[in-house]
Amino acid sequence: MTAGTVPAPVAAVVINPAKPAATSEVRRVLGGALHTAGYRTVWLETSARETGAIQARLAVASGARLVVAAGGDGTVRTVAAGLAGTGVDMGIMPLGTANLAARNLGLPLRRYTELARIAASGRAAPTDLLWVRTEAGGHAAGIAEPPQGWARPTLGGEHACLVVAGIGFDAGLVASTRPALKERLSWGAYGLAALENLGQRRLNLVLRIASGPASAAAPEAHAAAPASPQVPRTERMLARTLLIANGGRLPAGVTLLPDARLDDGLLDVAAIDTLYGLWGWASLARQVLPPRPASYSTGGAAQVLLRRGREVTVWLEQPVAVEVDGDLVAPTRGVRVRVQPGALRVRRPA
Repeated sequence: MTAGTVPAPVAAVVINPAKPAATSEVRRVLGGALHTAGYRTVWLETSARETGAIQARLAVASGARLVVAAGGDGTVRTVAAGLAGTGVDMGIMPLGTANLAARNLGLPLRRYTELARIAASGRAAPTDLLWVRTEAGGHAAGIAEPPQGWARPTLGGEHACLVVAGIGFDAGLVASTRPALKERLSWGAYGLAALENLGQRRLNLVLRIASGPASAAAPEAHAAAPASPQVPRTERMLARTLLIANGGRLPAGVTLLPDARLDDGLLDVAAIDTLYGLWGWASLARQVLPPRPASYSTGGAAQVLLRRGREVTVWLEQPVAVEVDGDLVAPTRGVRVRVQPGALRVRRPA
């Protein structure tokens, strides 16, 4: 570099080395795209103890203008935690099975060349981040601690979440999905796990939601016209599963919460219950399976209660496990979820 030459901006890639074949291809394709976009690239690998947040913070402190998360949803959400509120652009190279964040951002899964181009030079848009805090709750019947252990809080005492936190059936599904089947069947392994959890007991819970504005405007619109404080709404209910979501797209083309958006500054809550055994599950399947987005009826064998707000607190009669973007959190009797509007600048397709 000659005197007076402005150094090229730095891009840091936080990569999960768990899949050598995929990461080798990503290094080649993403490295080339970043070079073409004018970046100097630094590669930072994750580990079992340092899953992405520390690497992202280190990259920001070192002056990186772009941080790319290359891995599954666990890697993506922990990198997001490290970037929250920094203003540094985030790119995503999805290498997992469900790839929830990538699906909800409209990224072209498994098309590495296109993914690399978007990460290197796509438009950055404000994206919300959820923060999940749980209370110690003891043992949950039927769910054993996973081989890698329960997910630890991402930063402080909270778990970062980009797409969905699930309680009940949803967490049981994640716990029952076998890694070997995920390698062979991809997201189809979740379908087999779902069959194992159809008989799971219903949750007896109390739900409190601190509501935000009634409209689904962008975060900057909320800032321009703040809503008057509202009294939190508290309800007692029975449900098979409770979803607290930032986005509504799931694998297999399922759009469970069609109105959920990653940039509206709001949480979308779905309390899903089924009655009459398999008949109830069949009724639910008719309402949620493709090709159309989910459309819920009131009453009947499958009942779905939809709510929306800025902060959710859940009290449970018995300890249950919680999943956060596919990572299992230790059993708990209390969950609190808050949204940080516009916490991230994530690069998306134009």
